[in-house]
Amino acid sequence: MCIYLRAKNYYLLNQKFVTRSGNNRRAKKVVPTSSASNLFDDYEQVANLHAVLFTVKENFVKAGITKAQLTRLKNVLGVDYFTLSSMLAITERTIHMKKEEETFSHIISDRLMAIAELYSYGYKVFGDRERFNTWMKLPNRYFHGRTPIELMDTQGGAREVRHEIQRFEVGTF
Repeated sequence: MCIYLRAKNYYLLNQKFVTRSGNNRRAKKVVPTSSASNLFDDYEQVANLHAVLFTVKENFVKAGITKAQLTRLKNVLGVDYFTLSSMLAITERTIHMKKEEETFSHIISDRLMAIAELYSYGYKVFGDRERFNTWMKLPNRYFHGRTPIELMDTQGGAREVRHEIQRFEVGTF
């Protein structure tokens, strides 16, 4: 649960928290840094990923995402290892050969964070996890009959998926 504070320098005094400004410039959303190690634990964590400070996500990626964290994220996103491996542009065997606490490279971790951030944004716009997960698996006329998940294997494809989600948000279909 996030705490809202009006004190500008509170986060400097208490290093257990990081902040990210919300819509109100004076209010600060405070997220405990202890939650950085479990950013992918459940739907709530992934859905609120946009509220986590950039540097926390950056440090999380640089430390490397473990296979256990990837497995938890896979369950939240509602995809299988084959689909996840194609979104990460790696083989399914690469995922299966990792031990639970073994970390992926920072490049793979960065792609995984980008995918999680896109899903977080999609959950926010669609307002429902199941609706968004279903939309990601349905053929889309905007993508010439391909599913959004099929486009996620490249950065350009992921940008197009994000652009389509933004079109939903502003109401231009």
